[in-house]
Amino acid sequence: MDHRKYTLILAFLVAVTAGKAQDVKSFDQADSTSNALLQLADWQQLIAFGERSINSGFDFPALRQRLGNAYMVKENYSAALSEFAVVFKNDSYNQTARYYAYLCHKYLNQEPGASYNAAYVDTALLKSGQITPYGLINAGLETGLKFAADPYRGNASYTRVSLSNRLSWRWQLEQSLVYFNQAINNNNVQVPGAPLVTGTADQQLEYYIKLNYSLTENLILIGAYHYLNTNYESVTYSNNIGIAGIKYTGTCFNLQADVNLGNMIGHHLTQYNAGLMLYPAGNLDFYTISRGSYLEQNGSGSGIFGQSVGYKVVKNTWAETSATFGNLDNYIDADGLYIYNAIDATKLKLGETIFYQLSKNAQLQLNYTYEQKQDDNHNLNYNQNSITAGLLWKF
Repeated sequence: MDHRKYTLILAFLVAVTAGKAQDVKSFDQADSTSNALLQLADWQQLIAFGERSINSGFDFPALRQRLGNAYMVKENYSAALSEFAVVFKNDSYNQTARYYAYLCHKYLNQEPGASYNAAYVDTALLKSGQITPYGLINAGLETGLKFAADPYRGNASYTRVSLSNRLSWRWQLEQSLVYFNQAINNNNVQVPGAPLVTGTADQQLEYYIKLNYSLTENLILIGAYHYLNTNYESVTYSNNIGIAGIKYTGTCFNLQADVNLGNMIGHHLTQYNAGLMLYPAGNLDFYTISRGSYLEQNGSGSGIFGQSVGYKVVKNTWAETSATFGNLDNYIDADGLYIYNAIDATKLKLGETIFYQLSKNAQLQLNYTYEQKQDDNHNLNYNQNSITAGLLWKF
C-alpha cells in the first residue's frame, strides 16, 4: 500500500507539472500524462491538458476516451458524446466508450441514442443483462382536474396511462390510453354560482401510438397516430391525426421538424411544426425549448408559438416553466400526444411543472396550467386552472 501511495503521489506531481505546461512536446507525454490524470481522477486538469494535446497535434482515440470520461463525470454529457464520436470513427465497437455514450444519452433523456449505442455493448454491462432489444423503457400514469370559471362548464377530468418499449435497438414504441370527461351546458340559462344545469357531457376515449427509428445515433425518424373517439350531444365522432417528422440531436441542441395531418369533428387539419431545444451546459440542469407552428383548418391558418425553460432547483428536483401563445383550437402538441380539441378554444396557456426523482426508477411530476378560454356559445371569456399529477417508472 505504501509503495502504491508514493507512486500515485509521484504520478500526480508529474501530471500536474506537465499539465501546466503551455505546449505538449510528444505523443508519449500526451499519453502518459493524460493517463496519470485519469488515474488520479483530476478531471478538470485532464480536460485542459487533453485540449492542449489536441491543439499541439497529438490526437489519438485513447486520449479522446479519457476526455469523454472526464466530461461525463463533470456532467457535460454533450461534450462527452462529442469525444466518444471521435473514438467510434476509429473503433466503432469500443465497448467501454459505447457504454458511456449509452449513459450520456440516458442522462439527456435521449432514449433513441441510448438504445443505438446499447446495440454495440455486451448485455452483461447493461444492468447485468436486464436491458434487451425488446425490453421496457418506462410506464406512466397521469391524472388531473380542470376547473373552469364558466357557469356553463363543469370541471373536467383527464387520465392517461402510457407504456414505452423497444422493438429492437433502433425501434422504440410508445403507447397511451386517455379518458377525458366534462359536463357542458350549451342551451339552458345558467345562474352564476348555482349548481350546473347539465345539458350534455363531452366524453372522449383516445389511443396514441408513436414509433421512433434511429437512422444514426443522432438522426431519428418519427411517426405517430392519435385516434380520438368523442361523444358529444348524443353524437359520436371518430377523429384521426397522423404525424411524421425528423429529429436531430447535436452538440447541446436538438432540432425537430414535423407535419401533422387529420380530421377533428368536421375540421380538416394540417399543422407544421419546427422546434429547437438548447442545453448549453451539456446537461438538463438548464435548457430551453422553442416551438413554432402553423395550423390550417378548413381554409384558414394561424401561427402558434411555445416557449419552455427548464432548470434544476435542488438535488433530484427540476422545474419547467412554459407558455403557449395563439389560438389553440385543435392545436396538436408533443408529437401528437396532446390535442387541444376542447369545446372552448384556448387563447393563452401558461404552465409550471415540477419533476422530482423519487428513486433510481421512479419520477414524480406535478403540473399547474392556467388557460384563457373562449366560450362562443355564450359570448364569454373565462379562465381555467388545471392540476395534474403523474408518476413515471423507468425500467
